[in-house]
Amino acid sequence: MIRRIVLLDTNIELVECWKRSLGDLKCVKISTDTLDSIDLSSMGVSETKKAAIVSPGNSFGWLGGGFDLALKVFFGGPQFESFFRHQLRMGSSAGYKPVQTTTVVELGTEWSRNGISRVIHAPTMVAPSRKIYDATRPVETGYSLVFNTLWNVFLHAPQDTHVLVVPGLATGYAGVPVEVCSKAMALAIRLFLASEAMSQELKNVVIMQFLGYRYDAFVFDGCAKECEELGINFSQLLAYDARTDPISHLLPHLPATSPNAQVSATRLPE
Repeated sequence: MIRRIVLLDTNIELVECWKRSLGDLKCVKISTDTLDSIDLSSMGVSETKKAAIVSPGNSFGWLGGGFDLALKVFFGGPQFESFFRHQLRMGSSAGYKPVQTTTVVELGTEWSRNGISRVIHAPTMVAPSRKIYDATRPVETGYSLVFNTLWNVFLHAPQDTHVLVVPGLATGYAGVPVEVCSKAMALAIRLFLASEAMSQELKNVVIMQFLGYRYDAFVFDGCAKECEELGINFSQLLAYDARTDPISHLLPHLPATSPNAQVSATRLPE
């Protein structure tokens, strides 16, 4: 299970947003380090506890810009890109991976570096031909895109993934503002870490409200009572608007719980 999350980006504005929204979590390390300088050896990475890094680019696995270009340079240049795209072409999809799907690429001994032994391909766009974000539709084109991408990574990361390295999602060619990206990532991370502090049904309601869906039939009997027990304002939950409301209206600072309780008690090295 994922025990450590490393948020890595050179965008200082995004990093500052992360610090404000996630800086209290001991299992989350926020850094502007380059891939060459990041050190995962002190985070418990081993043969049985793997480190993975997220590739958030395009649906075809080209590594030509943004964080994907940094991955390409870090892991071996054009030869690595050829290897990576070949791995994505294996199976029935013939190399096309729809936005918000995830594909795990194992690097093996030849391509592993600095303790990172797998890449999780999680495309945020089909191709960098136009901006995805539309300021008139921020929930559909920003908050949903980022949240669903990261949530899918959490759901599909192999069980032996111990450390997950994640850059800013969709803040480059896709054009998602850093405030939108940070807010959506913060909710996904906090909800994931509080995996056993609330019922699955309440998590579903939280996600539904954050993504802008209002459907009372999916608000289960007992939701109000569970919210009261967890310190969540039920009325604020049902009226939530991602464009204006803080995520504390959805999630108060719930404790990180099993399988992640261990990380909440252990501070990452600076």
